[in-house]
Parts: sequence; C-alpha cells; structure tokens
Amino acid sequence: MRLNQSSLYKLLALSVAVILAGCSPTEHQNTSKRSAQSTSTDIDPQKFGAIYKGRTYQQAIFSPVSRVENQSAVVNQGDFLTQLSNVNTYSGKLSRNFAPTYEKITAWVLAGANVSELTDFGINPQVMKGFDGYQNVLMTGYYSPVIHARRTQQGKYNQPIYALPSQKRFSRAEIYAGALKGKGLELAYSDSMIDNFLLGVQGSGYVDFGEGNLNYFAYAGQNGYPYAAVGRLLVEDGEIPKEKMSIQAIRDWANANPSRVQGLLERNPSYVFFKNDPNGKVKGAAGVPLVPMASVASDRGVIPLGSVLLVEVPQIDNEGNWTGEHKLHLMVALDVGGAVNGHHFDLYRGIGDQAGHIAGLSKHYGRVWVLR
Repeated sequence: MRLNQSSLYKLLALSVAVILAGCSPTEHQNTSKRSAQSTSTDIDPQKFGAIYKGRTYQQAIFSPVSRVENQSAVVNQGDFLTQLSNVNTYSGKLSRNFAPTYEKITAWVLAGANVSELTDFGINPQVMKGFDGYQNVLMTGYYSPVIHARRTQQGKYNQPIYALPSQKRFSRAEIYAGALKGKGLELAYSDSMIDNFLLGVQGSGYVDFGEGNLNYFAYAGQNGYPYAAVGRLLVEDGEIPKEKMSIQAIRDWANANPSRVQGLLERNPSYVFFKNDPNGKVKGAAGVPLVPMASVASDRGVIPLGSVLLVEVPQIDNEGNWTGEHKLHLMVALDVGGAVNGHHFDLYRGIGDQAGHIAGLSKHYGRVWVLR
C-alpha cells in the first residue's frame, strides 16, 4: 500500500528538512523552520520501515490497547533504568509528576520486562496513530559530535568556535567575514568548517583538544537569525537526491566541493554560540543527562516531558537501509526540537562519529506506545 500524495508530501518534507533542522534540542527552540518542497512521489515509506499489512486506520492520537502487538524482548532494560535514575536525580518535578508511572514500570522491568505482562503491573499502553494513521511514527536521530580542535589557531586548526557575544546580531556570513575576530570570544579552533556547523545543528557536543580528555561545549545562544536547513537547500539545488539525504551525504558533498562549502553554509544565516563546560554531561530540555537509545526528543504538545515510551526502533545497516527488523526500546521523553513535531521522534544516539553516522541516516518508521 502506498500513501496518498498529500501524505507523501509530508513525509518527503520531514525526511529532508528534519535531518538538519530537527535534531538540535537547543538551537531550534529559538529558530524558524521552513519545510522542504517535494515535487515527486517516488519514495515508498515501506522501504523505511513503515508497515500497513494487518493494520486498520486509527483516528485518535492515542488509542488504548490491551496488548502490545510486538511481543519481542525489550533490549535496553539496564540503560532505561539508568535513564530513569537520572530523571529522579536531576528533576524533582518530573519525578513527582510521574511517580506512580515510574514505580509501576520499574517493578515491571525488574520482573523481566515481559511485554505480555504490562497490564498485570497496572501499566496501560496507548499506541500512537503515527503520521499516516497506521501507527507509523517517523524516527530520526541526533547525537553529540566530537570535534578535533586546539585552544589557539595553529596550522589546519583555523576554524573558530565562538562564545556568546554581547552583540549577537551578526549573520553567519558576517561572522565568517571576521565580525567577531579578535574579541576574545574564541573557545577553540577546529580543522573543519562543516564540523563546526554540525556542532551547531546538534546544539552541543564534545571537543577533543588532543590532551587525552574531552571537553563538553554546551549551547550558549543563537544570533537570532532564522534557520535554513542546508540539506533542503542541497536537494532543491539538485546536488543530492532527496532519498539519499543524510548528514553523511552532506559531509561527502562538502569533501567533494571544499570551495563551495562556505557559500552553502552562508545561505543559513543562523549561528550558534557555545560555552565550555569541562565536566558537563549531555542534557536535554528537561535538564536531565541523556542515556543513548533510552531518551528521545519529542513534541511536548503531544508527549509531555518525562513520559515513558515503548519504542519499536527500526533497525538499519551502515548505509541506512532498513533491515526488515524492529527492536523494542524503553525510552523517556526528555528533549525537544524545533522540527520535531507531531508523530515524529528524534532518538538520542550517543557520542562520536559512529553515533553521528547512524543518526544522520535515520529517517525510518516504527510504532510507539505511551506507557501510563
């Protein structure tokens, strides 16, 4: 079964624009989002994990179910309990608001997390309708990049990462032209303009100064200009096919077109500033340290922060192809993103290049049950 044209237009807009507009839990709370425009219906969601066989159309956003259809094992029980411990340690508000739910789910997990026994523990699952009404929820990914840099400009390390200036109203082009140079705002110098840009997209990340440890650079602010997704621009320019769009595809384009990178990035006037927090941890909008694949960014208008989700994560290979399998993860909604709207989740994948590689390829579908 293929979707109608209107639904496919929505899918294509998300698949292209979300990759670089939706994964930052910080920058895009403060920026505008423009959707990609699609003129074709050649992408079948079923190639990306969407399933229709045996399902009926669901009109309600959440539909109570007596039984979770996927009866496979929950693969991240320990990581989920760690994430829940972080919630209880760092957010008294969420702990109080969700105390009964957390207690029931903890008891269920400690008893083995058998999906068929959810209701035995007083847990009431509600399946989400998905973007299409057939429970297919879009799942992208974000991560914490590691930037290789030096504290002072030297050799190939000549791309500055800036602290928040008192005068923020400089565009990206003006900053690249030197508007902030020599003002004592340089936190580090990396060897890659595209890496610095992607650090801003993610909203935070780690910097490796070559001293044997990683420094955490946290989000400090943004210049007030609207965000334009470079992935969308490359698709519109015919540089990358929309079905191939990913962070890795953008990196590959940049490596093949080094003289054009700055011009492309300047078409996105938004610019992110950072602050150095050497002992910092990756935290989401809820102020809670995130555990990879046990935390998720969501639309808080649909899923309140602190909600527990049973997520059917589509499995993909190293090229971004769906393997035909979904695995169950328990996750807590602890983050948000400007392009993470409705039935769309951004899964936190972790730290470093491999996490970034998989996050950048993620634009697939699975079911989500809210556990109450």
